[in-house]
Amino acid sequence: MGFNKFSLPAVAVIMMINAMLLSQGCLEEERIALLQIKTSFGDHPNDNSSPPFSWGKDALCCSWYGVTCSNSTTRRVIEIDLSNSRYWSLEDLYLNASIFLPFQELNVLDLSGNGIAGCVANEGFERLSRLTKLEVLSLGDNFLNNSILSSFKGFLSLKHLYLDNNGFQDSINMKGT
Repeated sequence: MGFNKFSLPAVAVIMMINAMLLSQGCLEEERIALLQIKTSFGDHPNDNSSPPFSWGKDALCCSWYGVTCSNSTTRRVIEIDLSNSRYWSLEDLYLNASIFLPFQELNVLDLSGNGIAGCVANEGFERLSRLTKLEVLSLGDNFLNNSILSSFKGFLSLKHLYLDNNGFQDSINMKGT
C-alpha cells in the first residue's frame, strides 16, 4: 500500500497540531489532578471564569487561568494560583492537601482567600513537604488557626510562607520549626 500525494502534507499538519497541543498541555496526571482540585473547590455561583472553574473547557492545561507551566519540553506545572477562587458564603473548606502531590515541579502554590479552615484528617499541609521544589506557599485570608503550625516542620525547600489574616491566637514562635 503506497502513499498518495495527499498523505505527506496530512501527516505534516497532524504533527504540527500535536506540537501546538503539547506546547500548551501538561502531563496527563497533572491535568487530572487539576480537575480534581476543581471538583474539591466546589461550584462558584457568580464567576465561572476564575480558576479553577474555567478549567477543563479544553485539554490545554498550561493555558488555564492560574496555571503556569515550565517552558522546557517537560511542560510541568510550576505554579498554581487559586487565590480568592472559592465563593466565601459556602461552608468552610477542609482541604485534602494530597491532591497537590502530582505536581513534582511546583514552585508556587497560592491558596489565599478561599475559606480554608483546615485539612481532611491525615491529608494535611504536612503532605506538601513532599513537594521538594515548593518555595512559596500562600495561605493568607483563610480561617486557619494555631493547630496547623506543626504541619510545616518538614518543609526544606520553602522560602516564603504567608499566613496573614487567619485565626491565629497570640504570637507565633516559629523557632525550631
